[in-house]
Amino acid sequence: MAKGGSIRRLRDRAVPPLERCERCVLHLRLCLCASVKPIELATRVVVLRHGKEAYKPTNTGRLVPLTLAQGEIRVFGARDRELDTTGFFDRDRRVVLLYPSPDSVLLARDESDPRPVTLIVPDSDWRRAYKLATREEKLAGVARVHLPEGPPSKYRLRFHPDPRYLATFEAVARALGILEGAQVQAQLEHVFAMMVDRTLWSRGQIAGERVTGGLPEATSSPQ
Repeated sequence: MAKGGSIRRLRDRAVPPLERCERCVLHLRLCLCASVKPIELATRVVVLRHGKEAYKPTNTGRLVPLTLAQGEIRVFGARDRELDTTGFFDRDRRVVLLYPSPDSVLLARDESDPRPVTLIVPDSDWRRAYKLATREEKLAGVARVHLPEGPPSKYRLRFHPDPRYLATFEAVARALGILEGAQVQAQLEHVFAMMVDRTLWSRGQIAGERVTGGLPEATSSPQ
């Protein structure tokens, strides 16, 4: 059995990996970029993605610039590279950091402040997000906000023992549901479901008829 297992592993290594889209990072045959049109919103979303998340196909922060005209990604945690906060602090915008620190307040529309919001969102594991929120001097003066309690996460590509923990893009969708309305949240959550379901299908974990939005016409099997 050990010998057979070794042969099997060598055979698997001989099969080249499927090419991925540079933007959504799904396999090219499952690429969802053509199905997504960036939404024009007043809210600007800046994702601060840790360098180690950049090439993970399960990362969801990359969906932000695909779905939002005013969405972008900036890198933190890179060696010998400072966090670029250029343009963060605009007097014409209300700037908040989505992070549930003890001093954070519930995210809500501020009727007394008509300025549009710039929402800064950490995209990493909780340990690195904590370091970013508590030790990054350039973010020291940014107000912290958190989301209200909601339904459990529908992210099925990574596991966390606490279902209240959300994927980055889930958190963005819920935040924009508050700031921009339920229809925007629904649109973003649909894209999120497409990404998750297509990935699960490629792993052979769900049937094609269960994939949100369906599969591209040229796709026939997970392998």
